[in-house]
Amino acid sequence: MIRPLSFLFLSGYLITAKLFAVVNIVLPSGNTSAPTGQSGQPSDPGFANVGQVNGSTGVYLSGGWVLTANHVGAGTFISSGQSYGYNGVDSYQINGTDLRLFKLSTLPLLPDLNLATSSPSVGSAVVMVGAGRTAQDSPTNWYVDIETSTWTWSESIFAGADYIFSGFVTDSSKSVRWGTNTINGFTTFSNSSAFYTDFSSANSTSYEAQAVTHDSGGAIFTQNGMNWELAGTIVAVSPFNGQPGGANNAIFGNYTIAIDLSAHATDINDYLLDTIPEANVSYFIVAICGFFAVLSRRYELRVNASVN
Repeated sequence: MIRPLSFLFLSGYLITAKLFAVVNIVLPSGNTSAPTGQSGQPSDPGFANVGQVNGSTGVYLSGGWVLTANHVGAGTFISSGQSYGYNGVDSYQINGTDLRLFKLSTLPLLPDLNLATSSPSVGSAVVMVGAGRTAQDSPTNWYVDIETSTWTWSESIFAGADYIFSGFVTDSSKSVRWGTNTINGFTTFSNSSAFYTDFSSANSTSYEAQAVTHDSGGAIFTQNGMNWELAGTIVAVSPFNGQPGGANNAIFGNYTIAIDLSAHATDINDYLLDTIPEANVSYFIVAICGFFAVLSRRYELRVNASVN
């Protein structure tokens, strides 16, 4: 069913973007360890670099820097049971988008990730990783009447029902999980180019996945030759009208929306290389000049006091 994109942010119920720990149709409550590259699984794109931030998701890049959704915000980064505190100083919204980069006070023992510098193409295979809600292992069927403006949903058959929609209900427990999908198309979201995937049962990938509540800030990886690159940051989903549980549940036909990081790779890499943005340089110079002006004034007062 083709429909225009409408967005729900997944961060709690603002409804601000967070996925649940990426629901996949093969092992809905599984895939809690890195993919192995065996038995139809992709190779590991950087699973350990994805962790929890403020109850949602963040991705460790390199040099102490974590990337998440702007609506998630800076905070403690938790990876494999280890907590790394935000340094309380370095936190930046990227180009007015729903991206936020912040720095930790200590360096995690994690590998560096590479950002994609060109947009993936439609049909590209992706691995999605998020740290949100846990899906039930068995799917749920809903009977739906779409003739009303809000649609009517029920888990029991009723007069007037036109369709049966299937999907997965989640609970409040959380864990980092991965799944697969393909890029379905491009759109604009939060002042940025973005792409989206379609949660499909008919033409599904090996571990077909969908994002839900508390996966905002999660990772979408693509492969460039033999190397994995971080291509997108998950920020929202597009559900159906009146969908039960909203973004908490993953229903076939839902979309996952991610900001295209290739559009911001240069700016993000400037921070990773500790290149101070021009605006911050100006502020830094003004602050230094003010500091020395105060010192000069104090010296002058001390001299005058000694003379008098």
